Amino acid sequence: PNTIQEYMHLALYCFANSQLSTALNLLYRARYLMLLVFGEDHPEMALLDNNIGLVLHGVMEYDLSLRFLENALVINSKFHGAKSLKVALSHHLVARVYESKAEFRSALQHEKEGYTIYKNQLGEHHEKTKESSEYLKYLTQQAVALQRTMNEIYKNGSNANIMPLKFTAPSMASVLEQLNIINGILFIPLSQKDLESLKAEVQRRQQLQESFRSSDQPETEEKTPEEEDRSQPVRPNTP
Repeated sequence: PNTIQEYMHLALYCFANSQLSTALNLLYRARYLMLLVFGEDHPEMALLDNNIGLVLHGVMEYDLSLRFLENALVINSKFHGAKSLKVALSHHLVARVYESKAEFRSALQHEKEGYTIYKNQLGEHHEKTKESSEYLKYLTQQAVALQRTMNEIYKNGSNANIMPLKFTAPSMASVLEQLNIINGILFIPLSQKDLESLKAEVQRRQQLQESFRSSDQPETEEKTPEEEDRSQPVRPNTP
């Protein structure tokens, strides 16, 4: 189990360093070990599949990404309950991939499931509930725009005057943010004052370490002239 976890951690570092293929290979290796040790039906498999699905989403392998993310959704539902916060997050991750595929109906369906869970578990005024609500509004706007475009094409054919739709690939920053969330990695923002205090503390500790090193070194004692003479080797008198 520790080896599997270390593979996952190393994969996250590789992804953050833009080594995407290496990150995927490490995650696939971790999944293989998980299958050997625990089998497919294990709650930790959901975390692994979410990681793999997110990385695949980042490299725009949408269909393959959905396979892993939807499998993670099934496992989370089985072990944590259909109304758990882990399931809500899984619904959101799946919705993001469907959005990238411009399949807004499926994206809306999954995000609505996640929103309902957040609302019931955390309340309407919680940050997660508000974020999900805003994302639902965005998906609805995109779905309406797509439907209008399709209607215009059906009506006027090649002469249709259509507005370009915004289909953006997921940014590496957004994928990394989701990876940090599912793996429980938190970044605490520091003010300039906090950074200066931290820098001063580091410098203070370095000075202490240097003073300790110098105090540990043996001091050379000064010898008197008599002691110097005694330390000199005695040479025999030559005739």
